[in-house]
Amino acid sequence: MAITVSKSDDGNTVTVKLPNEFDFRAHKEFRDTHKNPGTKAKYILDFSLTEHMDSSALGMLLLMREELGNDNAKVRLINCRDNIKSLLEMASFHQLFDVA
Repeated sequence: MAITVSKSDDGNTVTVKLPNEFDFRAHKEFRDTHKNPGTKAKYILDFSLTEHMDSSALGMLLLMREELGNDNAKVRLINCRDNIKSLLEMASFHQLFDVA
């Protein structure tokens, strides 16, 4: 399954629905989701379909955060399955991202 992107009517919120396998194969497509961010754009990454992610996916999340302004980045990770949430917590991503 491909990554799907939708924007709110005002363009301030971008929702990115991630694939079943979030790994290096999704790199280019994922990077394109935040290529030209709005200055105040808030990103919601929907993990509802994601059953597996690897270390390259963690790296892609860090790069996204950096490109969106590090501590000023507005990125929320939602609908994480238990295994994904555990991986994010092990990597201390809950300190860098809003994980719901």
